[in-house]
Amino acid sequence: MKDNRFKLTATVAVALLAVGVGFGAASQRFRAEGNQASRAGGDSESKNPLHLDIPRLLANVIDRWQQQDGLTADIQWQIDLFGQTIRGTGEYTQTGRGRSQRHGLSLQGDATAASIQLQQAVLSSAPVLWTQWRTNIDESASMIRLNEIASAEPNMPRAGIAHLIWRLQQTYDLDQVRHYQQSDKQFLLLQGTKKGGVTHDTPILPFLGTEAGGISILLDASTGFPHRLQWEKLNGKRRDPIVTVDLLHVTGKVSENPELLQPKTIVPDAKDQTETYRLAVTTGAGGRY
Repeated sequence: MKDNRFKLTATVAVALLAVGVGFGAASQRFRAEGNQASRAGGDSESKNPLHLDIPRLLANVIDRWQQQDGLTADIQWQIDLFGQTIRGTGEYTQTGRGRSQRHGLSLQGDATAASIQLQQAVLSSAPVLWTQWRTNIDESASMIRLNEIASAEPNMPRAGIAHLIWRLQQTYDLDQVRHYQQSDKQFLLLQGTKKGGVTHDTPILPFLGTEAGGISILLDASTGFPHRLQWEKLNGKRRDPIVTVDLLHVTGKVSENPELLQPKTIVPDAKDQTETYRLAVTTGAGGRY
């Protein structure tokens, strides 16, 4: 029983991190667009008291970080699920601009008894997105041949913070924004609910009884940098956090850790998820995080 409980916890943690941080892929499709999805919040005035053009704001944020050649941040992550809390740290970096942009990501759990590690990179030797995760129970690796899906969605950023924000915009109706102040810093808090009409071809987490129906993004008011991403379960008007990711100590340079962008350990039999990813990012296919 103890082993089963640990395996479930470790698998959920790694899977949610891969999906939540924004670099996983799943095969989903839209059935019918509409207003079927329930929404948290009040009327349009209370949702957007600043009267901001949210799609334009997000377009500017995506363009800003697609042009950022050099960025590194420390990561603190937390998962609250099944009455348990799992925490960890990590590092993120990106380099290049536009379609030549690459990113590297490394995550690890704090608990030594439940070892969790995830590494991901857009390899410099070839346009391949490589992901590997390990626990002391199991390990897995996957690859996505980015060149083969580049034409699926011409406006999709290929990597980095820009790709993450773009994917979230496709997944959630981000229709709430307000000012948020923390110490002497000014932020914009964007919130949204999952778009309606989305269904899984294959459940990404078939044993998971809760879904992230809501998202909160804490943007720096001056730079548009997403310092916090929080995936949430909606309970009426209440938003209960499931996955929280904080990006801290942000610098405008590439990490000195070469393995973030060019890992030394490559798994030769990594699962090819190119077709799954292609379905997830194609317009109308309903790819989501």
